[in-house]
Amino acid sequence: MVIQIISMRVVLAERREFGESSKLDELAALARTLDYEIVGALQQVREPDPAYQIGRGKAQELAELVKRTGAERVIFYNQLTPSQAFKLSQLLGVEVIDRFQLILEIFAMRAGSPEAKLQVEYAKLAYELPRIRERVRALMSPEQPGLRGGGEYEVDVYYDMIKRRMANLRRKLAAIAKSREQRRKLRRRRGFKLVAIAGYTNAGKSTLLNALTAGKAEVDDMLFTTLTPRTRAVRSSKIILLTDTVGFIDGLPPWLIEAFKATLEEIYLAELVVLVVDISEPMHEILRKLQTSREILSEHPMKVVVALNKIDLLQPQELERRVRILREIALPVVPISAKLGTNLDVLLDSIRAEIFDGGAA
Repeated sequence: MVIQIISMRVVLAERREFGESSKLDELAALARTLDYEIVGALQQVREPDPAYQIGRGKAQELAELVKRTGAERVIFYNQLTPSQAFKLSQLLGVEVIDRFQLILEIFAMRAGSPEAKLQVEYAKLAYELPRIRERVRALMSPEQPGLRGGGEYEVDVYYDMIKRRMANLRRKLAAIAKSREQRRKLRRRRGFKLVAIAGYTNAGKSTLLNALTAGKAEVDDMLFTTLTPRTRAVRSSKIILLTDTVGFIDGLPPWLIEAFKATLEEIYLAELVVLVVDISEPMHEILRKLQTSREILSEHPMKVVVALNKIDLLQPQELERRVRILREIALPVVPISAKLGTNLDVLLDSIRAEIFDGGAA
């Protein structure tokens, strides 16, 4: 007997400010990472509505879209308060989540190592903690009979339990970070140079790691393939070590950055960062993602080389135009194709020049 797996049918929704570009394509890519079937999308340009995030009329339109398409879930790009998610779910008759909850689900699916699993659990609890009281208040409102009396006491117990678990996870993650720092110090004492591969999610970082090293990192056309750093030696150099790191994404909240602090430290403590950018995307997306990546890297001063990846997907004239624009506004750039191996020798020369001040190794 053949068992057919039917993916969840979802509708995407987004409220954006006047003059702000749509992020629905990125939300769709996140949803497809979990193999969701996107059956509809809705967007609105306006100020946020306290009750529904989108306007009440638009919320009713969304309810009709859900009913018409048979959607089982609605995913908002915007961060929803527990009250908004609760009211939307009541109106639409299906579960409603936001982009950060979707990212956490992807992280949970991708978490293979013990460290990644600890990071994901910490991130989930950090997301949950400030929402517990608001969710309970919504359930205890006059419109929602059934939770009374000891509800506040029970939520206090649950709240304290989560805080204790988070403290325990912080200790475990700190021990892992300390162990990783000891390995970094040992490598430096032995003369190794540490280079981190960073960049927006799905820019081709793992493909580049495989191309420059003997590593066999998992590669697919999905977001957040890498959650745990992987370090490999460069084939053509005995002392340059490359580390593949978790992908960046726009608007990451502090609680999520804190959960992956140990992973991000691999970037901040490297001698050099190779910032991978997908040059084949529309120019406005390239600039947005480059800006997001540079803002995250700006937390710590460091040397950066920008690898403009996927040049094999562009015509020569268009590639030349884009490279010219980026050279005017960005750090040193090297056009490459990690998939085909194009210009990787030029990239390695740039890496050596930065970490050895022009010397060879």
